[in-house]
This record gives sequence, structure tokens and C-alpha cells, in this order.
Amino acid sequence: MKEYNKYESKINYKFHKKPNFKFKHIITCNSYSGGVNDIFEVYLSYKDNKEYIASPNSYNQNIDIFIILDNTKLISLKGHKCDIRTIRYFINDKNFNEYLISADDDRIVIIWDITNNYNIKYKINTNYKDDISSNLLMFPLNIKDNYIITSSNAISNNIYESATKIYSLNNGEFLKYIPGSNNNYICYLLSWYNKKNNNYYLVELADKKIIINNLLENELYCELIKEPETYHNSGFIFNKGNNEYLCCSSTNGYINIWDLYNKNIFRIINSKGFLMHIINWNNKYIIVADLNNKAFKIIDIEIGEVISIYKHNLGVVSVKKLFHPIYGESLLSDARDDKIRLWRI
Repeated sequence: MKEYNKYESKINYKFHKKPNFKFKHIITCNSYSGGVNDIFEVYLSYKDNKEYIASPNSYNQNIDIFIILDNTKLISLKGHKCDIRTIRYFINDKNFNEYLISADDDRIVIIWDITNNYNIKYKINTNYKDDISSNLLMFPLNIKDNYIITSSNAISNNIYESATKIYSLNNGEFLKYIPGSNNNYICYLLSWYNKKNNNYYLVELADKKIIINNLLENELYCELIKEPETYHNSGFIFNKGNNEYLCCSSTNGYINIWDLYNKNIFRIINSKGFLMHIINWNNKYIIVADLNNKAFKIIDIEIGEVISIYKHNLGVVSVKKLFHPIYGESLLSDARDDKIRLWRI
């Protein structure tokens, strides 16, 4: 069964099978990206109930949209002028409008309106001095406005100066600037709806800590720090029982799972690698891309160990799960050989 995750505004599948994969075929060989997270996206479109992949084209800086069912290209989105760094999909739970948000090496962010034939809704010059590390769309249910959030980092005197900018999705106007702490490199953005206090939070995954702020009130919820973590490259939020947890990957091989309500560590897993994009399979297993070991890994959350390793020719940077219309519970992986691979159970 497929359902919408109300607060993250992303498609969330209820997967049940143990993730034992077999390679099926290559989706595309043109998927080069300048980024390290969300370098391609997979989504189920609300308007037609079909699965799609949005992949950057390494030859012309377009975004190619593939139909998963028969691996055909639906459309090429033109708007970027240089390498695309990140692509993410979001759905507005207020009206079910769908969007892609992408960023390139010129620090340009584009909002693509999927509901209206993938037209460009906004093209924003963020004027950052360094690369955009992550983008996010948020749709708080208790207010009228919706938000475009983007983060980058600048280097001054060998010190990282992180910064986050927030724009209105309703009219495209710049709203506010959130300065980051010095020597703290923001790698990834998440949103979190706290059901206990009915507040929306911006979660910034940085190199030395995780910063969680109230989106609307400019109030710090907490900072999560656990050595020897470094560079939280990716993460996801999941609920289990009455608690909600944040799971993060890092460049030194550690996966830390945080209890968001108690603001402390729940579990530490050392998978010994250079970990990139990480996803939740079904609250029992974690799947994470490992750049240095040229593989993606399956990790059992309960025992805290790697149970399977799937090798590639070059380093793996991103993994995405999908419910394939033919093969059922499946996985997509993207490696530095520019190939997106489809794996089925």
C-alpha cells in the first residue's frame, strides 16, 4: 500500500520484505551530478499514480524525467546552464500540488511545477559564494505560506561559514537569512513536525553537529553532538512506537540514531566506510551508499550490523527506494560511473 507522509511531504511506501536484491538493469548512463546527496529523485506522481525518475543529464544540464514502468523518457526539463547539484521531490499536502526543486553549480535554484506540466515556477539566484549543499520545501499546515529553504557554505580564512536562506513558495520573495556557526559545514536539510508540541522544525545536518530550530519562531530546539562524528552527509526521520528518531550517515562510517524527543543518542552503528545518502527501508533496515567501498550496504537496525554489501564499479553516492509497478519493492542506486541501476527483490 502507498501513502503520503503528511509532514515530510514525500511519498512514503510501507515496505515489508527483507531487502535481498538482484540487479535488474540500468535506467540511464547520463546521471552525472556535481553534488553528493539527492543527485537523482524517484517519486510517485499524485496526478496519475505513476512512478518517475528525475535524473540530471551529464551532456546538456537538463533534467530527464523517466517513466519507471517502461524506462522511457517523458520530458527533458531545460533551465539550468551548468552541472546540477541536487534534485528533490515534494508534495503540498494542502492542495496536492507537486514540485521538483533543483540546484546547480551557479547557485541557481529552480522550482519545477509538476502539476502544471513541469513549468518553472521560480528561478532563484541565491547569490551564495559556495556550492549549494541541500534544498527543501516545507508546507506547514497551520499557516498560509509555504517555504523554499536552501543552504550553502563559504570559506573564509580556512573557516566554514554556513548559511541558510528561506524564500516564500507562494510568491518567490526572500524572507530571511539564518546565519550558521563558524567552522560548521551544513551538508543536508530535513524538516520535522513535532506532534507533541505541534511545531515545525528545520533540521540542519552539519559536519560537527545537528542543529534543530523552530521554523517560525526562531527558537533553538536542540543541538545534537556525538564524537567522533564528522560530516553528516544525509539523514531521515522515522517514528517507532511513540517516539521519533533521526538517523544520520557520516564520512567516518558511523550511523547515529537520535531520539528527537529526549534529545539523546538511541543507537550507534559503525559500518566502516565513507557514507553518503541513507534511507529507511521499513524501520528494520537501513540502506546507505558507501563512496570509498564502492557499494551500498544493508544494515539491520536492531543488531546494529551490516548484513549485505552490493558492489559497484565506482563509489556509490545515492540510493532511493521505490515500489516498481512490475517488480514491487525495489531500489535505485547511483554511482560515480554515471549509471543509475535498478535492483529488485
